[in-house]
Amino acid sequence: MNARTTTTGRRLGRLVPWLAGLAAIGALWVWADRLVPGRDAAALLVVAPEDCDLNQQACTADLPSGGQALLDLEPRPVPMQEPLAVTLQLTGQDPDWVELDLTGVEMYMGFNRARLERVAPGSYRGEAMLPVCASESMTWAATLLPEGAAERGQVQFRFVTRR
Repeated sequence: MNARTTTTGRRLGRLVPWLAGLAAIGALWVWADRLVPGRDAAALLVVAPEDCDLNQQACTADLPSGGQALLDLEPRPVPMQEPLAVTLQLTGQDPDWVELDLTGVEMYMGFNRARLERVAPGSYRGEAMLPVCASESMTWAATLLPEGAAERGQVQFRFVTRR
């Protein structure tokens, strides 16, 4: 072997881990984009805290497909690391169950979905819990997913928690 072949081998040896790392980051990006609900849904309605604050009251939204969603979280203000009683009323649709996807807006806080069971036609209940965030305040996105299908998500309620 000559010196040129050895130098080329060393360069490739240094480059391979970087290329593998970039490929892994790309794969995670694609996977995360598919995991987060409502990314591709042009009809996703976002209810901002300025429009209705779940820390103060239940919030209602008109669904793009027709009907309404009324979401209530208790206790108020919404705490972190304490059980939340979740109540949902839907008109215009009646899935067998609904998932509430709770996602940190400013920071990824892990996969957090609560299953809401139907207790009557259009009425759902369940329990959820928010993790503690290191920030003083955190904006959360609560997306309603009928029968857990992200592509069927039509409304997202946002609210802010404080330590």
